[in-house]
Amino acid sequence: MGLYLSSRIISMVSSPSADLLTTALDVFPAEAAVLAADGEILYTNNQWRAFGLGNGLVGADAATIGDNYLTVTTAADDASAQAAADGLEAVLVGEEEQFSLEYPCHSPTEQRWFLMTVQGFEQQGARFAVMGHLNITTRKLAELEVHEQNAYLEGLHGAVQDMLQTDSQEEAAERAILYLDRILDFPIVGLWLYDESREVLEPAAVSERSDALLETIPTYEGGESLSWDVFTTKETRVFDDLTSVPERHNPETPLRSELVLPLGEYGVLNIAATEPNAFDERDVTLAEIWAGTVTQVLARLDREAQLREREQEVLRERDRLEEFASLVSHDLRNPLSVATGHLELAQEDCQSDHLEIAVEALTRMEQLIEDLLTLARQGEAVGSRDAIHLPSLVEGCWATVETGDATLTVATDRTVLADESRLKQVFENLFRNAIEHGGGDVHITVGDLVDESGFFVADDGSGIQEADRETVFQAGYSSTTEGTGFGLKIVQDIVEAHGWEIRVTDSTEMGARFEITKIGFFDT
Repeated sequence: MGLYLSSRIISMVSSPSADLLTTALDVFPAEAAVLAADGEILYTNNQWRAFGLGNGLVGADAATIGDNYLTVTTAADDASAQAAADGLEAVLVGEEEQFSLEYPCHSPTEQRWFLMTVQGFEQQGARFAVMGHLNITTRKLAELEVHEQNAYLEGLHGAVQDMLQTDSQEEAAERAILYLDRILDFPIVGLWLYDESREVLEPAAVSERSDALLETIPTYEGGESLSWDVFTTKETRVFDDLTSVPERHNPETPLRSELVLPLGEYGVLNIAATEPNAFDERDVTLAEIWAGTVTQVLARLDREAQLREREQEVLRERDRLEEFASLVSHDLRNPLSVATGHLELAQEDCQSDHLEIAVEALTRMEQLIEDLLTLARQGEAVGSRDAIHLPSLVEGCWATVETGDATLTVATDRTVLADESRLKQVFENLFRNAIEHGGGDVHITVGDLVDESGFFVADDGSGIQEADRETVFQAGYSSTTEGTGFGLKIVQDIVEAHGWEIRVTDSTEMGARFEITKIGFFDT
């Protein structure tokens, strides 16, 4: 913003309309003055005079007419005053036509900022300047608040990254308190975590000043403290004067104000001060932002801990399954191979329907062993996931299955992230299942679900009764004598290992339809 005095208005000073000039300047919402080339103040408006009266000047002195503004400014031992003097002098000597400067001018009771603008002009061969000081305190305070909040959020982001480098909630709590202790001007900052086994709020981390001020850091049990109340209600509470709160944990506490914030199911954050009414609305807002962030960090660490525990369980289960697979592979296959070999020799010596039945039984045993080994060795984990083009994979799987007169329609062009070798097993087993139960001339369709949550494999066979749709995935279940009963169980394990889900329903041709959902397609 600027304050400009045109030559047209200046020319009116010696005219009968000179009052228009003074009236215009007096209603202008800034302190304005007209200066001579040497810096002498020739005229000031009402705003200028009011400012002088408000800052200790009396009577006519408030106008400061006759004072040398340049001399006063140059003499001030202040960087802003020196910058103002340099800029003003440059305009007065004609080196610059305009100058502006934002500067602080705080009083004992309030913070203030002003915008100084100077415009030079010539009149009847003489050099003058018109100067204005506009109060920009409201804007400046808003800018400072935004800057402070941005700095707070940037620091918050850094603190979050630091907390996420830990493996435990306790260590994350300690880092959170270190950060809060740096940015908050309150003596007590502490974080309590809920111990489910003991059903208590246990102190996980407190600031150094907390230890110095409090003799002991308490553990809170159910129903006996303000912190426990906040933990159970999940609502932030501000206590302006603890002496008036009978529910306080320690009647002799040196604390007078307290801000207690819930951390979801994980605990509470306490901020306290030794004087009453210590927390304003801004304190509460910033603390709630931080409490919400800490809660998210604790939740993530909790999920990661559960995931690590689950991974350990999977590894232990895989070890047991490997042991079982070894037993099946060696202790069953060896005698099975011996029996198969002797049976082949017996068939060379004689022909008998009994021998054919024995061959079929041994072949079925071999299929059972293969499926058992697949279940045992694959476990519940998947390998690396790659972008798999479904049409290409499906057609490749179809080529490896004995399809007879069965036909296939591929009605999808999606790409999915999956373990390729294991996804092949899904389609191969579903194809075999459809052919075994739907007949040699069954028609199979692979397509996209309408809600785009996954894909389906459907056939026009006899379908699966609604009462059997849960049991078809159980190990050993089969509605035909040819099936091993493990094919669909393998399908379910692979699907769930990817984090997907599978369900059975009717196809549009009243056959069976397997829908695999919750898939994150690579091409979306």
